[in-house]
Amino acid sequence: MRNIKMLFLIPVALFISLRFAAAQTASGPDTGPMGVVRSADGKALEGVGVSARASGKTFTTTVYTDLQGRYSFPALDSGHYQIFAQAVGFSLSKADLDLAPGRRAQQNFTMGPFKDISKQLSGAEWMAALPEDTPQDRRLKNILHHQCNTCHVSSFMLLNRFDASGWRMMVNFMERTTPYVDQRPNVNQAMNTYKEEVVGYLTQIRGPNPMALKFKPFPRPTGEAAQVIVTEYDISPGYKPGYISPHNGTDWSEGFPSRHEARALHSIKMGPDGTIWFSDTYVPGRTLSKLDPGTGKVTDYVLADRNNEASGTHGLTVDQEGNVWLTNNAAGALTRFDTETEKFQVFPRPDGMRPVGSDIRVDSKGNPWALHSNPDGIVKLDPKTGKYTDYLASKSGGAPYGVAVDAKDNAWFTQINGDRIVFVDAQTDKVGEIVLDPLTDDLTDRDHENVTRLAGISGASTDSHAFQKGPRRMAADPNGDTLWVAEYWGNRLAKIDINSKKLVKEYRVPWKDALPYAVAVDKNHMVYVTLMNMDRIAKFNPVTEQFTELPLPSLGSGNRSIDVDNRTDPPTIWVPEFGTNKIARVQIRPAAGAVSQIATGGR
Repeated sequence: MRNIKMLFLIPVALFISLRFAAAQTASGPDTGPMGVVRSADGKALEGVGVSARASGKTFTTTVYTDLQGRYSFPALDSGHYQIFAQAVGFSLSKADLDLAPGRRAQQNFTMGPFKDISKQLSGAEWMAALPEDTPQDRRLKNILHHQCNTCHVSSFMLLNRFDASGWRMMVNFMERTTPYVDQRPNVNQAMNTYKEEVVGYLTQIRGPNPMALKFKPFPRPTGEAAQVIVTEYDISPGYKPGYISPHNGTDWSEGFPSRHEARALHSIKMGPDGTIWFSDTYVPGRTLSKLDPGTGKVTDYVLADRNNEASGTHGLTVDQEGNVWLTNNAAGALTRFDTETEKFQVFPRPDGMRPVGSDIRVDSKGNPWALHSNPDGIVKLDPKTGKYTDYLASKSGGAPYGVAVDAKDNAWFTQINGDRIVFVDAQTDKVGEIVLDPLTDDLTDRDHENVTRLAGISGASTDSHAFQKGPRRMAADPNGDTLWVAEYWGNRLAKIDINSKKLVKEYRVPWKDALPYAVAVDKNHMVYVTLMNMDRIAKFNPVTEQFTELPLPSLGSGNRSIDVDNRTDPPTIWVPEFGTNKIARVQIRPAAGAVSQIATGGR
């Protein structure tokens, strides 16, 4: 029986009504900073992020102001801090602060205006500024949404300006580019079909004479959304230990950061001892890494490939014994990492079996399930015998993407470009599917003809087109009968009954072009969805059917994975910031007067 070391969490009484009182920890009075944030005209500002970072540390803690502009941190370690406040439309305001044991530190901020707010906006706010007055406007915007938001957020593209020849060069490049391979062997047929329309539209809105866009920032956090404590841990690339990009989304006035300079992580999963495991798709330097939330320390592990380089990892999960299962990019075979011996074990594929990988989950019996990309399907591995079992979808070419295992051990996977959700029934071993209705708003007969033509081209069905909802990653309620699926292009959250295996309902996320990507469900049946284009997490309450948007402090976070820690009350949310190379811990403060388990980095 392995020994499980539980993460040390400090109980903190947090009063978060309209009044902030000094919280108490087990060791004495809270020493976190507090203060008020106002605009230059003296108006109190709600929903402003206030961040604190200690000298020599690799993590930053952020809280948000209430209706009266007041903010309050939980207990922080003593030392010298840089503290700063920022919000869209305002310049970054900074201060230096020394924290001493047992003493509250007061720091107020007055925020001046920032004129060029376009640099501070999320991708969804950029898309919201594009015209929608006519059916043709809406159609072109929808085509742009499908063709150019597959791999990155909208602001990464729209912050730039080119003439027609420049935009054509960009689109030509993107025709052969994927997030993980600089040049793919075949042309993206869907993008090629709409190339000239996309080039013309981008030249119109972001060319030499750009369209005058009307930017309207989304509302800042309020209510429960403003009662979060976010700790962001900087992650260095495996090949460059200790390096942190100076432009990593911390200062919004710098615009959207480029993840290519120091890209470092993709998926995360929490172990039973509170360790955060994360994967590095890109290499070189690491195959698997762990983060110690108490210290911010990152430990890398390398599995060498045939060239003696680190094999990359896309997806990972943790089994009942605390071992990490991961997809091995080099071998195309499932791999187990024993967290006690710190050794990798590769489970070889049989002769003739195509590579497996991408997303991965483990059922209640300890069997990992992972995607089988060609033909579309899923594989189950029996770790005791090393036997792989294939389960294929009725239609291939749909680009399998996300995997889930529900409370009854049914295995599920999505076909993102096929708008299908495929399942393997745990009782019968039979494969079935749920087909989503397509998007049809403002699309023309020509678009219908394009889709029909693309369906007949070999390989083109793996490319996105303007009708797709794009089911991406998903999660099953561990204590219920529901599977939740993020519809990436459809901007919806789908609810599926795992007993009837039927689609129950689709819920539109609060903002268009939010790009819901990954899903997690906590012990209280609350659903959390990463909004890749918004730097926010949508918390969905299945009872009230209402969304609450929880903010993330960094611009361009581009979240593609999410996990929850059910040991705390309320549960803690973990997300990797794919675009900024950070891992964020999101803690929701409890109701007024309640005692919670709020941990801060370094504690």
